[in-house]
Amino acid sequence: MSESKYEKYIVRDIKLQPQDVRPDVMTRGAWLDETVCAGAPYYEAVWVKKDIPNGPGEHCHEFDEFLGCMGNDPDSDELGCTVQVYIEGELFEFTKNFVVYVPAGTKHCPLNFLNVTRPVINYSGGPNVEYLRKYADGTYRVN
Repeated sequence: MSESKYEKYIVRDIKLQPQDVRPDVMTRGAWLDETVCAGAPYYEAVWVKKDIPNGPGEHCHEFDEFLGCMGNDPDSDELGCTVQVYIEGELFEFTKNFVVYVPAGTKHCPLNFLNVTRPVINYSGGPNVEYLRKYADGTYRVN
């Protein structure tokens, strides 16, 4: 039997990314972008298992992004932690499932996880084809 023409769009092996430096704190569940599948948009999901009081530094992207969290109990909207998200320096705190739309060019982060009592899923994505963060010094990096 020949290989399906759609097999190239299926990601079966989730590879570690440069920001996967603390497996005791977070575990990657999904990663998709141009480097994984040609033409694909950016999407990621990680399990956060412990507090991350100093998450990724403030940055922006040249693409729209969504980011959010959901707890691991399908019968509750409680996260089991407090998530802090900064948007243009303004602090927003969440204890229940949420999603945030971040327009292109909007400075956001840090993204902090506090008082984690059980694993929580953090996800994000956007229409670009390769995930890069633009920092204040003008450099682009993934971490």
